Formats: sequence, structure tokens, C-alpha cells
Amino acid sequence: MDKIRTCATPPDLTPPPATSALFGFRRHYRVSPWTDFVEVHWGSRCQIYVTPVSHDEVGIALLSRESHLRLDDALMEFPELQRRLQGADTSSAERGAVTVSRRPRRLFRGRTILIGDASGSVDAITGEGLSLSFHQAVALSEALCSGDLGAYQAEHRRLARRPALMARLLLALDRFPALRRSVLRMLAAEPAIFAKLVSWDARM
Repeated sequence: MDKIRTCATPPDLTPPPATSALFGFRRHYRVSPWTDFVEVHWGSRCQIYVTPVSHDEVGIALLSRESHLRLDDALMEFPELQRRLQGADTSSAERGAVTVSRRPRRLFRGRTILIGDASGSVDAITGEGLSLSFHQAVALSEALCSGDLGAYQAEHRRLARRPALMARLLLALDRFPALRRSVLRMLAAEPAIFAKLVSWDARM
């Protein structure tokens, strides 16, 4: 069996610098979920994502352009959510990372092949990271079987188009509050349009 070696990314596989970044943090709370759905709470400085994890635990995630903002301070902007979490024990430490959208020009050189976040990333605001990586893995497997890595690069680009578009749209809503308010009012008034957007976003 060949030994696995760790090396620097070849220069022509390095993605271009990101033009913007969001800072994400997450923590789990011991509390019964109040919904079966993922909730997105949008405030003036951040978004809060609530995900049911089990019958007695929820995950709370924060996305913000402000690198210093943390969950305790962010939750103060969402009184109803803060009330639901009041008195709940935390079941994990607060952890964070930077999230960006980047796309390298090439995905392979020689025996080096990029996949997952190493092959480019979409902003976490889309919630697409793991799903995109799984589809990329299938495409890479098929390309390795056929001996055509060019097919992998072509399919990788196709898979990335919709999440990249969704990232640009959502980041625009994050950047322009007046636009966000107008769009959210429209979607609340026309739930069928929102359902179609979600259905389109769920397709690969």
C-alpha cells in the first residue's frame, strides 16, 4: 500500500482569494426542539440557524460579517429565541470558523485531485457544504472508473453553479437590508414562490 503523504497544494490548483467572508459559530443546547424544521432568524448583524438534533437537543449556529460577534451577544437580538433557550444547559463548546465562496481554476494535476472544500467552497449561508461534497465524491468515483478526470471537472462545475448562484443571492440579501425586507415580505405573501425556490435549490 502506498504511504499517504501530505504536501502543499500545487500553485495552479490554489483557489483565488475570497472577495468576502462570513464568520460562523455554533453551540448545542439541551432543550426539546419546538419544531421539526430548520429555522433561520435574520437580524441586522447576523443570521441564527436553529436545527433540531434529537428529542432533547438543538443546534444553534451564527453567521455574521462581524468577526467579534459571538452567540451570547447575537441571541440578544432575537428575544423569542433567547426566551426558548433560557435556562437550557449547553452540550457543546462554542466553535467557529470562517466561511467563504471560492473556486479554483483546475481540480487536478498529475495524481493530485481536489474534492470537497479543497476543490472550492460555497458560503455556509447556503447550507450546501456536505451535500455538495457527497455529489462531488460520486462524480469523482465515476471519473476514476472511466479514467477521465476531465469529466469530473466538468461535472464539478455543473454541480457548483446552483449553490454559487444561491450564495450570491443570499449574500446580497445580507448586504442590503432594504432589499432583504422587501424580498422576505414578498415571500411571506406568496408562499408558493418560496416553495418553488426551495424545491429548485434542493435539486442537483
